[in-house]
Amino acid sequence: MTRYFDASALVKRYVQERGSLTVRRLLASGIAATSRLSEVEVSSGVIRRAREGAFTIRRRDRILSAFQGDVPALAIVEMTPEVTADAASLFLRHVLRAGDAVQLASCLYLQRHLAQPVPFVAFDTRLLQAARAEGLTVITARTVRQSTEPRARTVKTSRRAQSP
Repeated sequence: MTRYFDASALVKRYVQERGSLTVRRLLASGIAATSRLSEVEVSSGVIRRAREGAFTIRRRDRILSAFQGDVPALAIVEMTPEVTADAASLFLRHVLRAGDAVQLASCLYLQRHLAQPVPFVAFDTRLLQAARAEGLTVITARTVRQSTEPRARTVKTSRRAQSP
């Protein structure tokens, strides 16, 4: 099964936070797809967290290196004129940031071209609402927990990142 991961989901593969376990489990099975834009967004998120003191520069560099090593394994949706036109049209129907519109348009594009459902994995509430409104199946930590771990306990994580 192909699943589409936006940058808010992909970053959880490398930075320990709510939803990280879900993302790691999903990435371990099936085909993972994302937009070319995710390369920029994930790097930006990791660098921002390091600047905010969430982890050291050395840890930041290891995370960025691991991410760059993983990119070739992802099915990348390029920012074609069709994807960018779709992203622009999403603004007429939803309140989205530009990057989120590109992520959503990329998943819709992929789903059309595969002619099969492509679940959308994200952790941004506004983006998830728009994805649902566009008819996509969405996956969040809560979705997976409810379907696979009905009695899962909540575990607090520290603000420091742990190894992926």
